[in-house]
Amino acid sequence: MESASIRKFLVMTRRTQSRYIFDIEENSRVFRHQFFVNGVRRADCTTCESRVPVSEPYHHHWRNDVQDNRGHWIQIGPEEKDILNRIEDQAIEEFILCDGSTAARTNDFLLEAGMDAVPQLLRFLSYGTEKLEATVGFYVDVKKERMYYESSPLNIEHHLDIGEAVDMIFSMLLEKISNYVLLHQRVPLEACVIRRMKVTVKRFCASSKSNSCKLPLQYRVKNAAEVNENGSNKPDLKKLSETYLNQMDQHIPATLKINLYTFRVCSTSKELYAVPYLLRGDDVENTPTFIIQTDVVGDFQGLVEIRNIRKFLRMDTQDRVFECRQCQSHFVDRVHLALHKQISCGRNFMVWHMDKDAIELHENCLPLPKQYFKYDWVGLASKRV
Repeated sequence: MESASIRKFLVMTRRTQSRYIFDIEENSRVFRHQFFVNGVRRADCTTCESRVPVSEPYHHHWRNDVQDNRGHWIQIGPEEKDILNRIEDQAIEEFILCDGSTAARTNDFLLEAGMDAVPQLLRFLSYGTEKLEATVGFYVDVKKERMYYESSPLNIEHHLDIGEAVDMIFSMLLEKISNYVLLHQRVPLEACVIRRMKVTVKRFCASSKSNSCKLPLQYRVKNAAEVNENGSNKPDLKKLSETYLNQMDQHIPATLKINLYTFRVCSTSKELYAVPYLLRGDDVENTPTFIIQTDVVGDFQGLVEIRNIRKFLRMDTQDRVFECRQCQSHFVDRVHLALHKQISCGRNFMVWHMDKDAIELHENCLPLPKQYFKYDWVGLASKRV
């Protein structure tokens, strides 16, 4: 029987949609999140529910987001910054997930690596960057052979895209492995043993001159925003950002007629969605509206103007499947299709045959601290310092 754990990455047909509501109960305003999987409503999400006095601003609902969403925001202190500096100084781009640091069974290894270990590493490496270029490779033992399968590089331009990007890379790698071993070794994917992997990450650090403030891919594909383009009739984003930073712990002046939204990640469904932060105008067509951007540690990055808030907030509820014109693969989510296109349908994925008894020796290794990382990662330096 085929493993459901492996199949999770082979078939990306899980369409997740959500909506939220605000209820007024006596003197409280209650936020409730409802999510749907493949069009079927599940119970109201308990991890996202929050209650504040009705007189409080909307952003009081999300005060504890960074603390409550450890899987999507991280903490960076002086020791972690020192590690990142060492990674930069030693030109470390390759990271090995060591044998024995995750579950021994292949199914469990893939789930732990795909859902936890690799996303955690990429979130750490994304701090202070404009984008990452990530490549994933699996060491695969099947029958008496050892092979190494590697994806083509995938650009990750927002830390909130990391989970979806890792899902896509794992999905396509396992599909390639499954097809290859079935064709050449005449065995199914379940006959393979995968307990070791390598992640190659190029970090493109943010420059002081950069004004880049990209949205997560889920919202970029909507084409409903203006990304930091100041024109004669547009609000001054620099002044708005300064006002936001100066007033974020207080009431923003009533004279400032704007609507602000912020991103949240559901702890239960892991879904990203946008919620109100400040609503000052009922006329959504004419009230300047912005989404608040934060980095991977939850610090403010900037404001992005939303020119069509209805389109920006609305989920794609059409019951349809998106088809890749190049390879005729089918997807139920625009984001999955966009990521699939970025890696050219997996055409540049590589496979190498290896000597099964070969031992890899690496000099200038940098073990990443176990007290910060849940798994044993080792960075491979390409130069001495």
